[in-house]
Amino acid sequence: MTSTVLASTDPIMIDHVRTLALAGGKLVEVIESANELAKLWPTDQFIVLGADMVDEAVGLPKRHNLAIVHWQYGALDVVPPQLWHTALQLGAEHVVALPEGDAWLAERLTESIVERGALGRMLIVSGACGGSGASTLAVGLAIAAELAGKNVLLIDGDIHGGGLDLLLGAEASVGARWPELIHTSGRVSTETLLPALPSPHRVALISAARKVSESPMLPAWESIINFGRHSCDVVVIDMPREQMLNKDMWAPSELECELWLVVPTRIRAVAAAAVALEHCRNIGVHAEVLVRQTNRSMSAGDISRALGTPVRAVLPEDASVSVAAELGELAGGGYAKACSSLFQEWWT
Repeated sequence: MTSTVLASTDPIMIDHVRTLALAGGKLVEVIESANELAKLWPTDQFIVLGADMVDEAVGLPKRHNLAIVHWQYGALDVVPPQLWHTALQLGAEHVVALPEGDAWLAERLTESIVERGALGRMLIVSGACGGSGASTLAVGLAIAAELAGKNVLLIDGDIHGGGLDLLLGAEASVGARWPELIHTSGRVSTETLLPALPSPHRVALISAARKVSESPMLPAWESIINFGRHSCDVVVIDMPREQMLNKDMWAPSELECELWLVVPTRIRAVAAAAVALEHCRNIGVHAEVLVRQTNRSMSAGDISRALGTPVRAVLPEDASVSVAAELGELAGGGYAKACSSLFQEWWT
């Protein structure tokens, strides 16, 4: 039998985890001091870290093969939010509330982790220029997907922007945002990250946070995108134009995704779209054009001819959409219907 490390001084926790491990043919090595934990931290052993010793691990580097366990002393005893944030910082696969989470821990102790089957589909929404309406469309599509019964992750690609949470009225919602995730790397489990994210309107959200922050590098993007595709049916990324054109900074190799470029009916926007589309072709990204009607003197057909590419859809101009965005409310009416139709067409 191989050994698992349990770091805890709680006798109830120790007896319980030992029982689960023995049932699966595992031995548990119990450690009770910060020094012992620090010595074993760099190893490849699976460490079960008791909530009572989490403070001893703060400051240690992120590691794989780690789960944090919290003992439930009553039906109303829930995992504290701060424990989820610490778990993300340490790289934990899961925060397990025992005894409710016995099945997960027993399965993990016997090295039988079940991954979600089919990968989720990913859609990137970007704008030909600033103010094109790409963020509003990304939110609208994410909401349409959720209303269609899909599990959705919405990612804010504009790390230094105002934050997509504002468009969803979720700026005060508790949850991890990009500043807490920029150093993420490797495998991130659904059980660890999803409960730590804000989920306005039942859409899991990774948003900017309106504070000075480093930009996530490729390993963080790879980790978050892989998490999303393994955890959700749909991943929607609101990607600013400059970031979208710099694919090496965010796109994992062999990434399968679709890019929609929102082009307002304005001369400068069309000129910017022509440059963006050419660059997309040069880096091997297929982009489709969606026209946002802002000027009736220019039609979708005019833009299609100017860009030499078909227009996938025309988004209606609706003054109420801008008002809703300012209030942190969801767009309704014709715009919401257009987003629903677009999602259904894309999904099927």
